[in-house]
Amino acid sequence: MSQTNSENKFDILIIGGGLSGLTSALRIHQRDPSLHVALMEATNVIGGQLRFNHLGELGAKWITEDQYHIYTLLKDLNVSIRRRNIEQSQSLKRYWQLDGGIFAALAKYELKRYIDELELMLEYRAGELKRFQSTSMHSHICRCLFFRMCRKFMLNLVLLISGCEACDIVVNDFINVCRTSGGIGRLINLFIEIPNGLLEFSTQELITKMLEHMEYVHIIYGHKVSEIFQYREHVEVLDSQNLKYTAQAIILAIPWQQIQEIQFHPPLPLELQRAPRNENKTKYVLTSFLASYREAYWQKSGYTGQYLWLEPFLMAHQYHNNTIYGHYLHEEGIEPLVKSLILHKLAEAFGEEMLLPLVYSQHTFELPALDHAPRTTPWNRVIWSSSASAGTCYRGLLGGAVQSGYRAAMNALLICRPQLVTWQDISEIQCSLNLPLRKRTFLKRWLSSWNLYSIATNVVFVSGFILVLRCCYKKH
Repeated sequence: MSQTNSENKFDILIIGGGLSGLTSALRIHQRDPSLHVALMEATNVIGGQLRFNHLGELGAKWITEDQYHIYTLLKDLNVSIRRRNIEQSQSLKRYWQLDGGIFAALAKYELKRYIDELELMLEYRAGELKRFQSTSMHSHICRCLFFRMCRKFMLNLVLLISGCEACDIVVNDFINVCRTSGGIGRLINLFIEIPNGLLEFSTQELITKMLEHMEYVHIIYGHKVSEIFQYREHVEVLDSQNLKYTAQAIILAIPWQQIQEIQFHPPLPLELQRAPRNENKTKYVLTSFLASYREAYWQKSGYTGQYLWLEPFLMAHQYHNNTIYGHYLHEEGIEPLVKSLILHKLAEAFGEEMLLPLVYSQHTFELPALDHAPRTTPWNRVIWSSSASAGTCYRGLLGGAVQSGYRAAMNALLICRPQLVTWQDISEIQCSLNLPLRKRTFLKRWLSSWNLYSIATNVVFVSGFILVLRCCYKKH
């Protein structure tokens, strides 16, 4: 390998220019501007899932007020925060496949009961979840839900939350993901329902103000890490263009799937390695889109602009008066067809006018897999970050990205400037997650286990028992 250029020597090198990496860079720079910090981004745009254009926000932008770390960051940077409040007539309805059919009310009740059952499981102790260690979410869903549309909803929800199909994640692991992400009810609010009252902000304003406070941080665009060499006193990084960088510590603020593509020397310990992915399995990605129209055609059809399709998994809602914002969860490789699929689905529901938006834009994001335990302890001079890979209160959400960025910054400072880290810093990066506790009475737990299958079985059993008694009574 060639000799390292002095220009490529840093105190701390941050890999990944998403919200987590930017937060780490900002916190380190605030603590010690004299540290030589670099941020390496594989693309030509920083921000990760915080994307925007002239139409508006293309990435995640909503948070709940209890996501303490990002809420405090926005306040400290004077980023304007407002409550989502779209005024809509009470007479308007939503377009949701579960709303149709003669058994719609029963299906929605069954789905609500099952979600309540999962919410109760969040409060289970570790020992109580042991019986679910070998049960996949797919088999659990099929065993507990009778209606086909309810099953589709939950199977797609598991894929959206965990990044892997329901057959590839066990109940125990899925419950733990939901627990570290604020609960399944909050995830449904943020991913699907987007109710009024959520906090929203401009991601463009956030990134701009973060960069203003990071004037001495060196940003390297268009370089992807291929190999990492870890030594006793430093770490060397080799990128895709065969350039070498040296640092005292590195922060990997990228999804775990991308970390698995990097060659480590020495190799990662076995406990940090994951079984190789089956190449025959489908890989899913998430496309965010914005479509602007002359009129709100969905309101003319009597809908609010908050609606959901389950096959394919398409979510959309009203962004501004005549603009729709949404997500489309789909297989990797069909990106050129996504626009046509989305517009035709909109036209199917609200009329042919939806085929011709005034302006349309989209961006596809990799769906981070949360099918592994979170990484919180550094591996010598390699520090894990990103909301998906590091253990946080809100894993997979914006609040989790900021918290993991703070934690990674403290770990890096402990290597380079340990005298700057205080007990207050350690306490600030801890979880303060307050899930709404529900009284787990015996009656609630017993009722939560009653699905249509168990009810039908018991009705048949009781009916048969009564019939046998009546036959016996007549004989006597």
